Amino acid sequence: MASRTDLMVRQRNATASAIMRTLVREGPIGRKELAAATGVSFTTITKTVAELIELGALTEAAPAAPRGAGRPAVPLDLPGRQRLVVGAHLHPGSTTCGAFTLRGERVAWRAAPAHGRTQRERIEEAAQLVDEVVTEAGVEAVLGIGMVTPWAEVHHGAPPPLLSDVDHDELRAGLRRRLPHPVRLEPNVRAMAVEHYWWNDGGDDVLTVLVGRSVRVAQMRGGELVWDGPGAGGLVSHLVVPGSGFGCECGQVGCVKATCTDDALVRRAVAGGLLPPGSAQHDLYPRTDPEPLRQLRRDRAEELGRVIPLIMSLVAPAQTVVRGRLGTPEEISACIDAIRHRYRALVGRDPDVKYYDGGRPDLWARGSAALALDRYLASPLEHETSRLVRTE
Repeated sequence: MASRTDLMVRQRNATASAIMRTLVREGPIGRKELAAATGVSFTTITKTVAELIELGALTEAAPAAPRGAGRPAVPLDLPGRQRLVVGAHLHPGSTTCGAFTLRGERVAWRAAPAHGRTQRERIEEAAQLVDEVVTEAGVEAVLGIGMVTPWAEVHHGAPPPLLSDVDHDELRAGLRRRLPHPVRLEPNVRAMAVEHYWWNDGGDDVLTVLVGRSVRVAQMRGGELVWDGPGAGGLVSHLVVPGSGFGCECGQVGCVKATCTDDALVRRAVAGGLLPPGSAQHDLYPRTDPEPLRQLRRDRAEELGRVIPLIMSLVAPAQTVVRGRLGTPEEISACIDAIRHRYRALVGRDPDVKYYDGGRPDLWARGSAALALDRYLASPLEHETSRLVRTE
């Protein structure tokens, strides 16, 4: 049974979490507004805010101009560059890393070509780049580190695993050996879902569908990831795409893995002579774009349009965001239109669905950093105490 002290500590952390989460999402607001937004008493808000200010996790902004009698409200705000989160990403051709404020403003960012030829070398490259960015941003300011790799599911045939598909446990251990900060590793789609919620004005119930070498889903509802636990990445590999005739290694016909993924498209392009053997994901989107390859991507757009609505109907999100490199704007529009049409036929109403193109070089580092932010916001007092221990 938890002691009274443990319960009090958890309650203080819960209140601090509610305060910090509200400020990240809504911007500078006063203590009374925080009490109203969080449902916590003004007295408790005042005590917890004082503790957070003393720790350096909050600052007081300049008071707003008074609108009548009485003292003007003093807005509370985040401490800018004095509190940062760092994110890193292992791409097949490079490693990227960035440091960001708690509102997602970039403070530092670096990219380095991938030279490692073993998993151990790639992990060491990642740790070194993160170390450099942490040093540049300021070791004392960094609250935690988030990291994703372009993890696909286990490969049983072509194409083979990439060096960037490092073992999760080895990657975590390698980072922890070199860096003293808390480290959070997650599948890539979870990083995108968290980044969308905290830093892209995502709603309170959003399903993120990430299309790449695998198809993954993640749902943020009420500020929390719906599916949680080790390795929770929302793979939908063996959901059957209506109308697909592509055989899957699992024995089924029409699986998402065999129909809609970039790996599946590469295999079909190679088998059809559109790409040479040994081609990779990026070869699906060449500068000189032949019509047969465009048709392959258009077919995939229609196939996604048949299966994504099935997922939406199962989890019933208020909004769905599709991410990933899907082709030309016309192919993306065809995919979204197909999703709308199919969902309307299944459910009887129009869905709120859109395609989100990050379009920024630090996208994956930013998404990874959002994981560290999400972890910090769950228990800010605990993290601030650990930060003090690290920096003493």
